[in-house]
Amino acid sequence: MTAIPLDQFDAVLGSTSTEISSVALGGRVLSTSDEWFAPASSLLKVGPAPSLKGQFGPKGALFDGWETRRHNPTYDWVILRLGPNAGGRFIGFDVDTANFIGNEAPEISIHALTLTPEEEASTGNALAENDARWETLVPVSPCGPSQRHLFKLEADKQQKVYTHVKLHMIPDGGIARFRVYGVIPPPPVGQGDGEQIDATNSALNVLDLAHCLNGGRIVFTDDQHFGAGSNILLPGRGKDMGDGWETRRSRGKGHFNWAIIKLGEPGLLSYAEVDTAHFLGNFPESTELLGTVHEADSVPSPDAKWVTLLPRTKLGPGRRHFFALTDGAAAAYTHVMVKMHPDGGIKRVRIHGRRAAPLAAAKIAAESLPAVPVPQDIQDPLPSATSDPFAPVSAATSLAPSSTSSTSSAAAGIVIHGKFVPAVPLTTAAFAAYGAVIDGPSGTNPDAGKPFKVVNQGTARKYLDLAAIVNNYSAEAQARTNVHVYRCDPAAALPFEVKLLERHRFTTQAFIPMVPVAGKQQGFLVVVALNGQDDRPELSSLGVFMATTEQAIQYHPGIWHHPMIALGQQPTDFACIVNESASHPQLDCDEVEV
Repeated sequence: MTAIPLDQFDAVLGSTSTEISSVALGGRVLSTSDEWFAPASSLLKVGPAPSLKGQFGPKGALFDGWETRRHNPTYDWVILRLGPNAGGRFIGFDVDTANFIGNEAPEISIHALTLTPEEEASTGNALAENDARWETLVPVSPCGPSQRHLFKLEADKQQKVYTHVKLHMIPDGGIARFRVYGVIPPPPVGQGDGEQIDATNSALNVLDLAHCLNGGRIVFTDDQHFGAGSNILLPGRGKDMGDGWETRRSRGKGHFNWAIIKLGEPGLLSYAEVDTAHFLGNFPESTELLGTVHEADSVPSPDAKWVTLLPRTKLGPGRRHFFALTDGAAAAYTHVMVKMHPDGGIKRVRIHGRRAAPLAAAKIAAESLPAVPVPQDIQDPLPSATSDPFAPVSAATSLAPSSTSSTSSAAAGIVIHGKFVPAVPLTTAAFAAYGAVIDGPSGTNPDAGKPFKVVNQGTARKYLDLAAIVNNYSAEAQARTNVHVYRCDPAAALPFEVKLLERHRFTTQAFIPMVPVAGKQQGFLVVVALNGQDDRPELSSLGVFMATTEQAIQYHPGIWHHPMIALGQQPTDFACIVNESASHPQLDCDEVEV
C-alpha cells in the first residue's frame, strides 16, 4: 500500500479506474457498528461533502458523512457491498474527512473479501464483522482533519476481484466520504447490463460495451470543468446537469472537447447513443466518434490510428440521439474517442456492439454478421428541465387549485408548499434514481432495450431482472418478505395536496396494481424524493410520475415516497411486496410531514 499525494489523484486513480463503491453504480451499506451522529450511508454519496457548520439536529451538530459516538475502546466499522454484481479489482481508495475538525477519525484501516453468488445468497446482510475471510488491504494508517487521504494498492493486490469492503474507523469519530476505485471485469456472455440476447447464438448478443457496469471506463478527459467525463458511462439518465460531462465555454475557432472511453472488452460496433438529457441551452453543436485498437495499458495518444466511426453530426437539446457507426465492424475496437464541438454538455454515451472474442471463437466473420437495428431518436420528457422542481410554471400549465373536484389527467400532479408540480410519464430511465419500473414495452413506455427470454413453450416473453428485492435489515431484526394488498380509494381532487412522505430504510417496496379487465382505473401518481442531508426528504429531488395500470413500481431502500394516489372512478388494489422485521417493527417505516 502506498499513500498518494492529492495532486496525483487523476494520474493514479482518476484515469485508471472507476468508483465502484458509488451509489450511482448500486453501492450500498450493509451494516455498521454505530452511526449515532450521522449515517454511514452518506459515505457513498456522489458529490463532495458540504459544510453544515452551525446547523444542529436532535443529536447535535450536523455533518454530511458518517459519525459515531465517543469513547470507543476498539474501533467502529462499516461493511459495504460494491455496486457491480460480480465485484471489481481494486486500484486504490479515497478516505475523505472533509469538515470533520476535532472529531475526525484519527486512524483507519481497510479490509475486503469475495463472496460467490451462492455464499452471498446464504449470508445476505448478516456478513460478520469478524469473518475470518476479511483480508487487510490498507493497514492502520493515520488520518488528519478535513482532508482527503489517497491509498494505492501494490500491483499484486490489484489482480483479485472483491465484492465487499469493510472500513475501520479507529477508535471513533467521523469520515465524510469513502470511495473505492477499481476496474470492473467484463460480465460473462448473457449477463451484461442491458444485453440484448440472441436466441440462436449467444456470440451475436449485443450490449453497451462502454457502460461502466460492463467494464467500460473513461481514461482521458480534456476538460471537465462543470461535470466529470466519467459520468457519461453511468447507468440511467441521471437527475440534472450535475451528473453529466460539461466543459467550459470555448472562444477559439475550431475548438472541440474530447474524452476517450476504454471499452469493457474489444468489440465490433453497431450503433452509438449520445444523450443530451437536461442539457437544453448548453448542448454541443455537434459530436464526432472515432475508434482505435490499442492493446497496451497506456492511454492511446491523439495521433494514434483513429478511425472515424461517426463523422461530425449535429445534436439537439434534451434528446437521445442514435447513430449507426460507419466501419464499426472493421476491427475489434478497444477505445472510442468522443468529441463535442465546440463545447457544452453530454449526459450519456452508449456504444452498442458485439464482443469480439465470442465471435472469433464461433468463427463468425464480420462481413456475415446480421445487421443490428438502430433505434429512432427519442425526445423523452424528464421530471424537470431545471434543477428546481418548484420553478414557476406558465399560465397554460398552472392548473386548478387543490380545492377543485377535477380528476382529469390534465390536472394530474400535486401541490406541495403551495406550489404545483405536474406529473410526467413514468419511464424506466426517469425513475431510475428512485427505484425500478416493472413492466414490458408498451405504448406508454416503449423500452425495446429490455432483455427477455421466450418461455412457456413459446407462448410468453420473460422480461428479466426488472427489480431485485433488497433486504438491508440486520440479522437481529429477523426480517422476512411479506405480500400485502392495499385497497386505495381514488383521489377526490387533482392536483393532490401532499402533506407527508414515508420511507422504508432497509428494504425495497413494490406496488403492483391488480386491475380487472375493463376496469375504470386510470393509473396512479407516484411521488418520490431522495434522502437529504438532515435525514429528511430532499425536496429539490422531488419526482412526480404518472403511471399506467400496465406498470408497477418498486422503491429503492431509503427513498421517501407518498402512499399510492389512485386515479379514476373506483378503488385500485395494489399487491405490495416488502421486507418487515418480526422483532423490531418500529424499524419498518419512517413518516414525516413536509
